[in-house]
Amino acid sequence: MSLTFPSLDFFRALQQRTKDQAAEFVKLGYCDTTFGIRVDQELFTIAFEIYECVDVMEGGDPGKLDFVLSAPRELWCEMLASIQENQGADAAHTINSLTHLGDAIKVEYDDPEGHDRFYRFMVTIQAFFDEAQFLDLESN
Repeated sequence: MSLTFPSLDFFRALQQRTKDQAAEFVKLGYCDTTFGIRVDQELFTIAFEIYECVDVMEGGDPGKLDFVLSAPRELWCEMLASIQENQGADAAHTINSLTHLGDAIKVEYDDPEGHDRFYRFMVTIQAFFDEAQFLDLESN
């Protein structure tokens, strides 16, 4: 079944991949953060505890999240296309590159501790998105 991005089903499929690939996520170290992914005006909340994604949901209160990664749908889809074509994001389409080079993805936060969590757990967040290489996504 093809998944649509953005959708709760898409993020739940990534969540399941973290459980299926638990050994790989353990190697990355612990990750304790609750953050948002904003696609245009739509917000999804992602929660990691220890080594796995424990919750995904639509909506959320940005003020209660550690940080929100915000970008237009087209940019997220471009990143996902890179992940699927390259079995992981190429250098130009990593979360690191997209948040630093031209600020294509905006990192929104209220508390410096939340901003620190973004940098501290960026590798796990990238691995979370890189699991999209194994998903059947609808063409955009």
